[in-house]
Amino acid sequence: MLPIQTGTVSFQAANDLIAPVTIKADGSPYLILSSGGSAPLTLPANTRLTWTSAKPADAHGELIPDEIGEQIVAAVRNGGTLEITNVIGGYTYFTARIFNFTSARVSIGVFQESTLWCAALLPAASADFPGFTLTGYYRLLPTTEVRAYTASADCTGAYVTWPPSQLTDLEAKSGRLTLSLEP
Repeated sequence: MLPIQTGTVSFQAANDLIAPVTIKADGSPYLILSSGGSAPLTLPANTRLTWTSAKPADAHGELIPDEIGEQIVAAVRNGGTLEITNVIGGYTYFTARIFNFTSARVSIGVFQESTLWCAALLPAASADFPGFTLTGYYRLLPTTEVRAYTASADCTGAYVTWPPSQLTDLEAKSGRLTLSLEP
């Protein structure tokens, strides 16, 4: 058994995700970092440190689910950096920003093996602007597809797909992916 550490540790926390993150110390909110933000932390050495990402809202204000839950992390050595990126536990995660250039409102689903996440509602294009939505973060597996369900708002029925081969152009560290639904 390792001895319990005493004293304090001082380090930087940096958020490379698109979503803001909340860092908790021993279960209590300690710091919120915006996308691209960083801040110094000084904590007791034996503090239980976790972080969670904020969940975006869809066009109706409903929180969009994703696969990132509360992440347990270790306080880093004095002077180090706790870097929060889209690679978590050995898995790469992505978040999609999707533009809709069609006249149809669609629901966006993320399909992985046998699981379908109904990730967002994507408004139709207007006369002046494309429809737009963001998804939460999802694991990028060799079988992951992003789907636009054209017949429903609940990710059922007919759909068009962005196959795994079109989900590889991720922004480093943030995992942001840009997709377009064309007529």
